[in-house]
Amino acid sequence: MGFTPRPIDVRGAPEQVADQLRAAMADGTYPPGHKLPAEHELAQLFGVSRGTIREGLRLLAAARLVESTRGASGGTFVVLPETDAMAEQMGEAIALWFLAGNVSLAEIDQARSVVERACVRLAAVNRNETDLSAIRTAVEESQNESLDLDEWLATDLDFHIAISRAAKNAILELAMTAIHMVRPRTNTQLISALEREPVLQQHWHIYEAIRDRDPDEAEKAFAKHFGHLSDVQRKALDDRSAADVTLDEIVEDHPPRAVLDRRKRPN
Repeated sequence: MGFTPRPIDVRGAPEQVADQLRAAMADGTYPPGHKLPAEHELAQLFGVSRGTIREGLRLLAAARLVESTRGASGGTFVVLPETDAMAEQMGEAIALWFLAGNVSLAEIDQARSVVERACVRLAAVNRNETDLSAIRTAVEESQNESLDLDEWLATDLDFHIAISRAAKNAILELAMTAIHMVRPRTNTQLISALEREPVLQQHWHIYEAIRDRDPDEAEKAFAKHFGHLSDVQRKALDDRSAADVTLDEIVEDHPPRAVLDRRKRPN
């Protein structure tokens, strides 16, 4: 099956080239491992300069969709994007949409309740020893009384990220990634009423259920944890409803370490 590009508008030409090539990759015209036509051939196909083609290919390379090699057998090849890379890009895009789309605290809470409830159940069934170690390490690190608030909130993220990873479901992990990316902002609403000790105990109970491969108990432990956080949020918001508080109006006072950096898997 050949590739026939659509006419390119001079404005934003590299982006249009990248978009059309990306679509050709998605529909199987240029599958993973396929060598793209040379720059001069693409320039002729699109009716643009080689510089425009080069910039378009750079956009695809930045998105980790193509790789270039040199030598007699070199060229630009389509690559299958890694799950983590796609999750990062989509998670960032979804998080930006959250902030720009007047999404309420209540909507975030509801999404987290549904998605993470599934994650803890699957984690109890699918976790391996590496996953279990990551979950336990996060719990143990959070018990360090010398941690300042930002450090402690970061261990909280580590704990929940380790659980979503242990579920072994890339779609659920992606959904949780987007939620985790806005949690530093939503956590700001809890700080005034949040006590560490109840959270530490609840995290430990969730860990124990996952360790014991008991999905029912894991779900029950998470439900207790989530209910506690909901109570804390209601207290912190005073007379306001979570449905009336949107993310774009919350000032993020306690940003922990970059969430996506914490998602990198060990080799």
